[in-house]
Amino acid sequence: MNLKDRVFSAALQLFLKYGIKSVSMDDICQNLAISKKTIYHFIQNKEELVSKAIEKRMALDERNIKKILTKSQDAIDEMVNITQYAITMLKEMTPALIYDLKKYHPEIWKKVDKTHISFIEDVIYKNLVRGQEEGIYRPDFDPFVVARLYMSKTTSIVDSEQFSTSEFETIQLIKEMIMYHLHGIVSDSGKIVLPKYQNKVSTL
Repeated sequence: MNLKDRVFSAALQLFLKYGIKSVSMDDICQNLAISKKTIYHFIQNKEELVSKAIEKRMALDERNIKKILTKSQDAIDEMVNITQYAITMLKEMTPALIYDLKKYHPEIWKKVDKTHISFIEDVIYKNLVRGQEEGIYRPDFDPFVVARLYMSKTTSIVDSEQFSTSEFETIQLIKEMIMYHLHGIVSDSGKIVLPKYQNKVSTL
């Protein structure tokens, strides 16, 4: 890994662990044992560093999710595997990260909202279509509408104003939401196989 990539990776890890506002450029320099002058050779300011670090994370998430799509046995397995990945990601990310993005870096958050969240919504839409084609999801719902509803529930979970982290555990909310989602869309055939996936979700 070259120095430029090391800078973005180190910044991302600090942002994930502590949030953005509480991490200074000095913290990043100290973590890498380099000078500010060296960092500013690659970026103009912290805003650009945040943008590049978040872009790096989004690209990684999208690559990993695409791998999940090729390895899942059926639509339900795919949803559970995506949920497992989301939980793994949330375990390494402080809730302060999203709060800081929305409050202090709104333009970057808009980009995340437009690109990454749109990507996830498309993944969910295709999963719904797959499940209907496999006969394990009900045929009588609109995949486009349900995908949008799913994303609405997902974004509300990570909104600290709606679900305070002092009152709700985010990972438990994710588990409850995925089972709520699946129970609402599975067909009679899907109900037969759902219990084994429900056990998998409970152990995540």
